[in-house]
Amino acid sequence: MSLTRTDRGPVADPVASRRPARVPALLALLLATAALVFTPAVAARAAGGEAMTSFRAVYDLQPDGSVRVAETIQWRFPSGEERHGIFRDIVVRMGVADRPDSYRYFEMTDVSVSSPTGAPAQFRVTPDGAADQIRIGSADEWTSGTQTYLVGYTLHNLLNPIAQNDIGQNDIAQNDIAQNDTVELHYNVFGGDEETQRDHASITVNAPAASTDVLCFRGETGSDTRCRAKAGEPTSFSADDLAPGEAMTVVARYPAAAFDDPRPDIREGDLDAGSAGAAAPAVNAAAWVAGIGAPVIAAAVMATLWWTRGRDEQYAGLAPGLTPAGVGDGSGTGTGGAPLTRRRRRQPVAVQFHPPPGVQPGMVGTLVDETANPIDVSATVIDLAVRGYLQIDEIRAEGIFTRTDWVLRRLDPPPGDHLLPYEGELLGGLFRQGASEVRLSELKNTFADTLKRIQSMLYREVVQRGWFHRSPQSQRAAWQALGIVLAVSGGLVLFYGRSLVAGLLGGGFTGGLVLGIGLVASGGIVLLVGRGMAARTPEGSAVLAQSLGFKEYLVTAEAGQIAFEEASNIFSRYLPFAVVFGVADRWARTFAEVARAAEAADQALVMPTWYVWSGGAFPDFTSIADGVAGFSTTSTGTFTSTPGSSGTSGFSSGGGFSGSGGGGSSSGSW
Repeated sequence: MSLTRTDRGPVADPVASRRPARVPALLALLLATAALVFTPAVAARAAGGEAMTSFRAVYDLQPDGSVRVAETIQWRFPSGEERHGIFRDIVVRMGVADRPDSYRYFEMTDVSVSSPTGAPAQFRVTPDGAADQIRIGSADEWTSGTQTYLVGYTLHNLLNPIAQNDIGQNDIAQNDIAQNDTVELHYNVFGGDEETQRDHASITVNAPAASTDVLCFRGETGSDTRCRAKAGEPTSFSADDLAPGEAMTVVARYPAAAFDDPRPDIREGDLDAGSAGAAAPAVNAAAWVAGIGAPVIAAAVMATLWWTRGRDEQYAGLAPGLTPAGVGDGSGTGTGGAPLTRRRRRQPVAVQFHPPPGVQPGMVGTLVDETANPIDVSATVIDLAVRGYLQIDEIRAEGIFTRTDWVLRRLDPPPGDHLLPYEGELLGGLFRQGASEVRLSELKNTFADTLKRIQSMLYREVVQRGWFHRSPQSQRAAWQALGIVLAVSGGLVLFYGRSLVAGLLGGGFTGGLVLGIGLVASGGIVLLVGRGMAARTPEGSAVLAQSLGFKEYLVTAEAGQIAFEEASNIFSRYLPFAVVFGVADRWARTFAEVARAAEAADQALVMPTWYVWSGGAFPDFTSIADGVAGFSTTSTGTFTSTPGSSGTSGFSSGGGFSGSGGGGSSSGSW
C-alpha cells in the first residue's frame, strides 16, 4: 500500500497570481467550461505541484512466498521549493480477522536506495506504526525539481496459499501446500490514505510460473473500479491519474505446484510497533537497582499472594468433599461460619459413585482445571442429548477424502427438566432461527462468538454457585495483563530504550540491559504465578473433591457392579462426565464387559437412542463411545474455528476490491 505525505503546508497556486483582471465574456465562458472538466490531476501538473509522476515496480515472486521488490520512482517536488528527500512507508503488519490479539507480519529485509539523478540517497529504516518507514535523503542536504529514486526491498511471507474448497469462503488454508490448488499475490500497491497525486503506476510481476487469473482495483478503499491487468508471464498491471485518497490493489493467481509451501506469518501481539520512553540523566545506577530488584520483588510479592490468596480454601477439620451441616447446597450462600484453612492442591479423595448433585459436566470441567474449555462445551452438547433435548446422528464418510459428520436434531424439551443459562445459549447457538436440525460441519467458522459467550456464562455460573470468589478467567486476565506490561516494557527497554537514553546521556546506557532483562523476568514471574491465583472457595473445594472422587469411580468401576437393567441409563448419564475427564475409552471398556456378561447370561441390553450410529451392524457401547469421542474431538475444532485467519482470496465473492489485499506502502517528502 502506498501513501504520500508532506511536511509542508498547502502549495500556493502560481497560476492564480497571473490571471488577468478583465476577461471577455466568451473567454470567461470557455474558462468556466474548462474548469468543469479540468481534473485535479491535470490541475496539479499545470501548477507544478508535488506529485509522483511515475511509479514503476517489479515484483519478483520467490518460491518460498517472499517477494523481491524493485521500485523506480520519479518524484516532482513542489515548484520553487526544496526538500530533503522522500519517504516510503511499507506496511509490514496487518490485522487478522476475528483475532484482535494477533497480526500478520511481512518482514522487510534487503533494503537498498540509489538515485540516478543525483538526489541524496542516504536512508534509514524505522518502525512507524504498522509500517516500516524508509526515509530517503539527508537532513544536511536539499533537493528540488524532478528526481528519480531506485528503491529495493524484500517482503517475506506475502503470498497466500488458497485451497480450492475455501475460495468461496474468503479463507486461506494453512495446511500443506500439496493440498492447495493455487497461490495468490493479493497486494495493496497504494493504500486509501495516500495523499499524493500519482500520474502513472505500472507493476510487472515475475513468478516461477505464468499467472492464470488477474484482477486490478483502484479508487477509494472498497471501490470495485477496475484498472488494467494482463495475465501470463510476466503479469502486468497499470493505472493512470491516481488522485490522493485512491488505492490500487493487484491480485494474481498462480498454480501452487510452482511454489514451495508459502505460509502466512501470524504473530501474537499488537499491530502497531511502539517505542520506549527516554530516561532522565544519571539513571544508570537506578536502572541497575531496578533491574536486579524487580524480579526479586516480583517473586516475593507473588509468592506471598499465592500463599495467602492463591491456594484453595477448605473447611477445617473435614475430609475433602464434606461440608458443614447447612452449608453446601450449591447456592453460594457462604460458609455458615465454619472455620477455614488453605491447602495445597491435591489431597486424596474418596471414591464417589455419583457426580456432585445438581452439577452438570460443563461445570465440572470448568471447576477442575479452572478453565471453560471447548471440550466442556462439547460434553455439554452430549449431556443435552442424553437428557433428551437433541439427538446426534452420525453420518459416515463416503469417500477417501471426506470426513465423518454429525446431524444434530432438536427434540421437544423433556418434561420436568430445565436448562441452565449457558445450556440455553448453547441450544440457541446450535439451532439458529428456529432450525430443527443442523450439521456439525455447517457450524465451522460461525460458532466462535457463541462459544465465547457460553464460556463466559460458564465462568459466571461457577461464581454464582460460590465455587470461586471471582471468575478464574478475569483473575488470569488481570495477572496476564500485568505480566505482559512488565515483559513488554522490558522488551522496549532492551530494543529501544537503551539507544534513546544513551542519546540523552551523551554516552552508553550501561543499565539498560539489566533493567530490560529484569522487567522481562518480572513479567514472566507474574505470568507464571498468576496462572494459579484463581483459588476455590471452601464450597468449590468440596465440590472439586466430589468430582475427582467420581472420576475415580469412572476409572475403577467394575462390570460386575452394574446391573444389566440399569446399564444403558448409567452408561449414558455418566458418559459426558467421562468425556470431560478424558476417560471415555475406559468407561466404554467397562460397559463392553457388561455387554459380554449380559450376552453370556442371555440378557438383552437396550442401547441408547440419543446417539444414532452409522455402522452397518447393531450398535454397542464401544461403537457409541467411539462415535462420541470422534464427535467431541471434531466439535471442539469446529466450535473454535474462525474465517479469514491468514488472508482472503481476491477472486472469491466479496474478496476483491480496492484496498482489500495484504501489506502496502505509502510515500511523501520531507
